[in-house]
Amino acid sequence: MYKSLEFCLLIVYNKLKAKKGAFLAMNEHIELGKELLKILIGKGCEAYMIGEAVCYYILGLPIREVEIATSATAEMVKGIFQDYRTEDENGYVRLYYRGYDFLIGTFKRVDYRDDRTPLRMHYSKNLHDEVSARDFTINSIAMSPAEKYTDIYRGYEDLQKKRIKTIGNPKTRFEENPLRILTAFRFVSELGFKIEKRTFNAMRKKAKLLLRMSPEAMVKEMKRILEGDHFKKALFLLVDSGIYKRIPVLKHEFKRLRNKYRPETTDIFLGCAFVKAGEFNAEWGQASEDPARLAEIVDLALANPKGNFNSEDLFFKGLDICLEANRINRLLNKSKKKDKQIQAAFENLPIKTADELAFSKNDLKYLLKSYDAYDEIIYENILRKVLLGELANNYQEIRNFAFESLKTYYGEAVAQNLSAEPAPAPTVAEEPPQQDFVHDAAPEIPVYHDGFQNPGSESLEEKVRRLELQNLELELNRVVDNLTAQNIEILAELGYVRGAEKILVTRELNRFYRNLLTSIDPKYQALKKYQERIDSK
Repeated sequence: MYKSLEFCLLIVYNKLKAKKGAFLAMNEHIELGKELLKILIGKGCEAYMIGEAVCYYILGLPIREVEIATSATAEMVKGIFQDYRTEDENGYVRLYYRGYDFLIGTFKRVDYRDDRTPLRMHYSKNLHDEVSARDFTINSIAMSPAEKYTDIYRGYEDLQKKRIKTIGNPKTRFEENPLRILTAFRFVSELGFKIEKRTFNAMRKKAKLLLRMSPEAMVKEMKRILEGDHFKKALFLLVDSGIYKRIPVLKHEFKRLRNKYRPETTDIFLGCAFVKAGEFNAEWGQASEDPARLAEIVDLALANPKGNFNSEDLFFKGLDICLEANRINRLLNKSKKKDKQIQAAFENLPIKTADELAFSKNDLKYLLKSYDAYDEIIYENILRKVLLGELANNYQEIRNFAFESLKTYYGEAVAQNLSAEPAPAPTVAEEPPQQDFVHDAAPEIPVYHDGFQNPGSESLEEKVRRLELQNLELELNRVVDNLTAQNIEILAELGYVRGAEKILVTRELNRFYRNLLTSIDPKYQALKKYQERIDSK
């Protein structure tokens, strides 16, 4: 009983600590927002914080981003904050300021045709025009740097009543932008608020407009719906209203979960929906924190509906992915609960990670003398043989198997050449044999990717030097990788890299740090000089 109470107290403490951290971050974000307002006002512009940030700030909830409405145009904003990074984003300017990002938009007024389709958008100098064009009353409160509120549509009153209500005619608002239907459900999921009856009826009547929208346009709101503290309430409203039928791919999972509710992670929800649909959906998959991992889970669940994972599945996919794939199939009534069997099968694997293999990748590289065309294939074959029990996890046995693999992938001649013992070192009285380093002059001697000649023709001194340089190369790679990883982390936190950009930036940083270290560090200069000597011959 004592341990149970202690455990509960620890959970409460951690939650309070997390809330305190989120609260401090919220205050800092808002304070920086006030700084930006003062800068814009100092330049003769009108400026307010507005929308979700103000609403959540009043409620004391964590803030995701701060939106600023101003009389300044986008070009003026970029000019005022030219010392900071800015990006154009759907008519807004995204500003990265002291570790936080802000969305800055110019006051606007939208004219509509008779069918309420937007005809044109005008910039305005009037805050009233900006507020009247917004969606919900609780999302229309504007705040000055001194925390004075402009509340034209009584949003504060709706906050007190915990009510979600549109500005003006709700049918008109949802016709203007059907995404607002999901925004309403997001407020329910995150705040636990109720939807005003007139607004809710309009959502039901206009839900078919969601079919015109792409998953890409809806995924951000859907992700927040799935992650909200009051998701169950939003789920029941979504299904009972029939609106869920207008959300392709996910609709069947909404219905299943409504009928048999139990808390699940976002990935499990999405995974069930995708398995039900028969394939991973890349657009909706963006709602996951790790879409690539989720795709693996879905593919595995589809390939093994009964949860009968083999040794290769458990090793290459990992225990967690196998458990989650089986959980999805169990929730869909395709499999039974097999957590214990899957865990037992994983524990019985000869090796659970590549680090446990008695023969490492570096051992294979040394054995192959830098022939790398088939390294990965041979290495994976070794892993599979060991997993299936066809090869003992023994250094010598694996080494022998690798030599046999050389004959298959590189041919008998190369295999014999690579396995040959180096010639004995010359005595003092003997002149060492002269080596011809011109590659074209000796086509029968294979030239390796790192610039070294066939190790069988090396002198003892050259062999030792080559091994020293190989170790130095591995050390340099580790140093470069660490430096690059630290820089990428900092750049990501500041918002300078995201998604596929990380790959390109990583390559450039790797190249930069490698050139830098081999130029200024005497220890690594040896690698650069040796490669230059090889290239010159």
